[in-house]
Amino acid sequence: MSAATASSTDQVQVHVRIVDETVDVWRPVAAESISEHVFRLAARPIPADEVWSFAPGDEVVVERRVFEDGREVLVAVARAADIDPASSAWLRKAG
Repeated sequence: MSAATASSTDQVQVHVRIVDETVDVWRPVAAESISEHVFRLAARPIPADEVWSFAPGDEVVVERRVFEDGREVLVAVARAADIDPASSAWLRKAG
């Protein structure tokens, strides 16, 4: 089952950017699907030497990206709560 079609009880990996790095560094984090585009990050502790762009438990908007090694992954790009509600109804629709 692909991440885009995962049910709300399935967990997938969403990659969260680690901030304050000189190159892009991504941490794979377990997440629960809320809709095709919105996932809730698992409530797990952040390693002491990392600062994530999104916090555990955040509902995030994701997009698919292809990493340099050819893997297609889901990456967190925004907090769902930060998206204008009037223009984001499509985020909560089942995919």
